[in-house]
Amino acid sequence: MKISKFVWSVLVAFATVALIAPQQVEAIIVDGRVSGQIVFTGSGTITESNGISSNGISSNGINELDFNGQFFPHGPLSVTSATGDFIPTVGSQANFNLAIRWTGSGSSVTLLDVLPGVGGPAWNVPIAGANGFATGTFFSLQSVTFDEDSLTLIGMGTTQIISGDPLVQKDSAARIVIQGTGQDFTYNLTVVTTAVPEVGSTLGLLAIGLVAVERLRRKIATRQNRYA
Repeated sequence: MKISKFVWSVLVAFATVALIAPQQVEAIIVDGRVSGQIVFTGSGTITESNGISSNGISSNGINELDFNGQFFPHGPLSVTSATGDFIPTVGSQANFNLAIRWTGSGSSVTLLDVLPGVGGPAWNVPIAGANGFATGTFFSLQSVTFDEDSLTLIGMGTTQIISGDPLVQKDSAARIVIQGTGQDFTYNLTVVTTAVPEVGSTLGLLAIGLVAVERLRRKIATRQNRYA
C-alpha cells in the first residue's frame, strides 16, 4: 500500500470531523465508560504483502488486511450481535477507515499507520435513530498468526460511543480480536470488540483522546462566539 493511500484516508477522516463538529461537538457530554461487546462479520483479504512468497510466510515483511477491497471505506461488515452499550448497533454496518498493516509475526508484531494520540485503523458503526455512532480504534497489536487458510489477530485500543439528545460520550479501553477461515488468504471474518477496564498505558491513551476532544470543543465554541 502506498503512503498516499494512508494520507488520503486520514484526510477523509479529518474532513468528516470538520463537517459534523459545528453541529455535534459542542453539545457532547462526557459521562461514563463503555460496557459490553460488539461483533460483526464480513470478508477480508491479505491483499498486499512482501511477507508472503513461494517459500512461505516471512516474519520480516509487511502484511496488509483489507476488508472487502483496498479502497476507503474498508467494508462494510455486518453487526450481528452486541451486549451492553453496543446493543443499539445491531443490524447496522461497520466500516474501517484504514486497512490493517503490520510487521512481524506471532507475539512479535508491530502495528503500522498509528498516529500519536490518535491511534491506527478504526471501525465506525452508526446508531440508527440515535444521532450517534460507535467506534473502535487499534493502538497496538498483541499477536498475529495466519496462513492461507486461517487468521487470528489480537489488538488493544479504545472504543467510544456517542449517542442521544443531548449527545453523551462514553469511552473505554478495548480488546479487538479478528478471526477468520478461508482459502488463498481470503477469509470469512468475525471481529469482536470488548470494552475492558482502563489500566496502565491504555488509560493514558484514552486520556489523550479525551483531551483532544475537549480542545476541539473549545476551539469550535470560541469560533462560534466570535461570529455570534
